[in-house]
This record gives sequence, C-alpha cells and structure tokens, in this order.
Amino acid sequence: MTEKSKITHLIEKDPKLGKFIVFFTKKNFTISDDYRKSTEFLSLVRTIIGQQLSINVASSIYNKFIDNYGSQIYSLQSNIEVNDLKTLGLSKAKSETIIKLSYLINEENLNLTKTMKLPEQKAKDILCKIKGIGPWTVENFLLFSGKNQDICPINDLGIKKGIQIIYNLNELPSEKKVMKISSKWKPYRSLASRYLWEIVDQDINFL
Repeated sequence: MTEKSKITHLIEKDPKLGKFIVFFTKKNFTISDDYRKSTEFLSLVRTIIGQQLSINVASSIYNKFIDNYGSQIYSLQSNIEVNDLKTLGLSKAKSETIIKLSYLINEENLNLTKTMKLPEQKAKDILCKIKGIGPWTVENFLLFSGKNQDICPINDLGIKKGIQIIYNLNELPSEKKVMKISSKWKPYRSLASRYLWEIVDQDINFL
C-alpha cells in the first residue's frame, strides 16, 4: 500500500488524529526520520543514545559518534573501549551496550538485518538479552528501521502526550487506554506513532 493510502486509512479510522494529519499535509510539514540511519547498526545506536534524552542532546551526541567512527559503519572495531565512547558524551552504561552490540555483530552472533525483519516479539526476545536494550529501544528500532508497519510503543511518553493532545485529555492516558486508542490505527500504527511524536515535538495543540 502506498504512503498516501496509509494516510487515508488513518484519517478515516481516527478523525481526531486525521485532522492533525490533514494539517501537516496542508502545511507541507515533514515527519522526522531522525532514528533512521544508513545502517541497521547506526539506527540502533541512535535509538540507544536517545534513551531518556531530548532529541537535541541525543542528536548532538550521535553526530559526534559518526564524526569519530563514520556514517556507514556496521559495527565498531574491537579495539574501541568504553572510555572512547564516554568522551563523546555517552554514559558508561550506554557505551557498554554499544560495545557489546558491536561484539555480537563482529562475532556473527547477531544479524541486525535479519532481526529487524522479524515479528516484534521475536526481535525483542533477541535484542532485549543485551544489557541496556529494553522493549522501548527495540520498538523504536523496528518502527524506524524495520519492516514492521504496525508498532506503537505504548509506554512512550511522547506517544502518551500526543494522544493527550489529539483527544484533549486532562491527563496522560494509561497504557490500557493507549492500546485501545491505537487499535484504531492498525495495521499502520508505526506511521500514526510518528505523527504523534511530531505533534508533540512541534507543539501543535491548537486544532
């Protein structure tokens, strides 16, 4: 299905989200692809860096990372150490996660190209074994880099804020409410999630 058809589907299934999508279309706003990088490894690294950080801070650290190691790499070389990454602004924990990730790839114990094509739960079963990678990280990695078009990170604060805005709620929705609302967007919850993040990032709350 084309992107236009997916958008039409979302507008028809959820008019409240739809009016924001129409607004984006009329204003020619683009949806950010900040987590989508040239390789699966870099996409996952960007997602790891982004854990509990603002977009601007995470982007700054990621840019330092690729300035040092390149924008087309599939893993880090085995001689890179935790302290090397910490000098870029990464925490010790995130540095250890990225180095462990590189080790598994270099030893051919992990193939991210295959992993990103797996169903959500199977990908989580593989990647969540790596310390520092949890469900949120896998969901975002798959959402931006994988082939799964139907992912909605129900624990994500941005998703909850986006739903609060479009549904004009007095408080953030519960996970149960997020699941119920997001069911309207199937099978294109990934695209809907990206719109929600953009609504929050661009502070669009006047519709």
